[in-house]
Amino acid sequence: MLDRLGSLFVPCIILLASVYASLYVGLLPPLWFSLLPFLPFILAGVAILLAWHFNKGRVLILILLLLIPKLYGDSDQSASLAYLVVSCFCIALLGVVKERGFFNRFVVNRILFVFMLICWCYAIELGWVSLAFLDHAFFSTSVSWSKVLLWSVLFFSMSVTVVGWWFSGDSFRASGFISIVSLLVISRFVSSDIQFDALLSAQFVLWVWFLLMESHRMAYLDDMTKLPGRRALNELLLELPKHYAIAMVDVDHFKKFNDSYGHDMGDKVLKSVAAQLKLFANPGRAFRYGGEEFTIVFRGKHLDEVDDALELVRANIESNYIEVFDAKKNQTVEVNVTVSIGVAFALSGEPAEWVLKCSDEALYQSKKKGRNRISKSSALKND
Repeated sequence: MLDRLGSLFVPCIILLASVYASLYVGLLPPLWFSLLPFLPFILAGVAILLAWHFNKGRVLILILLLLIPKLYGDSDQSASLAYLVVSCFCIALLGVVKERGFFNRFVVNRILFVFMLICWCYAIELGWVSLAFLDHAFFSTSVSWSKVLLWSVLFFSMSVTVVGWWFSGDSFRASGFISIVSLLVISRFVSSDIQFDALLSAQFVLWVWFLLMESHRMAYLDDMTKLPGRRALNELLLELPKHYAIAMVDVDHFKKFNDSYGHDMGDKVLKSVAAQLKLFANPGRAFRYGGEEFTIVFRGKHLDEVDDALELVRANIESNYIEVFDAKKNQTVEVNVTVSIGVAFALSGEPAEWVLKCSDEALYQSKKKGRNRISKSSALKND
């Protein structure tokens, strides 16, 4: 829950700050006021360069979509609504499709699809294509069928983005949802070009922020288990207090499991173990150490809770059954795995490397004694 809401927090702040700033944009000094119309293009260029650097093709397409209102700002109201719907629909669609890199056949095909939709809107605006039946009143109201259809697509796009974000916690969908809201604000409430430029610039700031957060995620988060990785662990070890504990967690007989069910099923097991660590390692913080090994770090004030937390982790991993495909039996079976745990305590500021080594030795003792158990290291001695 907190992770999902956290992914929406900064985008909301950027949106609210931009709306507030747009109300007072007229108070800018003359130089800044004259530069503001160029700011969306400058920020869009920065976002595209970052998208290229981090190989994010979806962001490239989205940046081009956000430029549509800037390029077609002088269109009539009906055409502007059509362009708005195209932009929002494509943003929702980008949240569903997979990332395929910055510039390849996938991205070219997607750009061609967006270009086709824009050309369709342009053709309708110029009267090249006529859909006269959509101009009729919607059930004897003052609203035409065309507007009902456009607003329905807009509502559908927003719903798909929100539901996708809620169930996945995906930061791309969170930022996409805020972009849709921003486009609605721009199309319905902006009264001047300078306000429009301010709000649009904020959207490019939002996607620059997203790309920077993505770079941080790629560097510090293990992509498969979604736990912080080795780099994040190494940085945490530099700032530990005098009293702390480090536990090493290793999946028992993992090589044998891989040989029996295949590496895909082994990955599924690691994801399941990581999910249990996320749920039950508190007040410790879990990390992916490498391979089938995980690390849990407990800070000083929580040392009296280490035994209970580790036993809870061990018991829940053992009792959790995972569905895997058995190629030999050609059917899906339920299996469970166990973990061995070794923990070491720092009681007077021992170096983290030493404590980590002692916890690894304690893990070896758990393996030697029969696995599926917790062992503690002997008293630490800092040489």
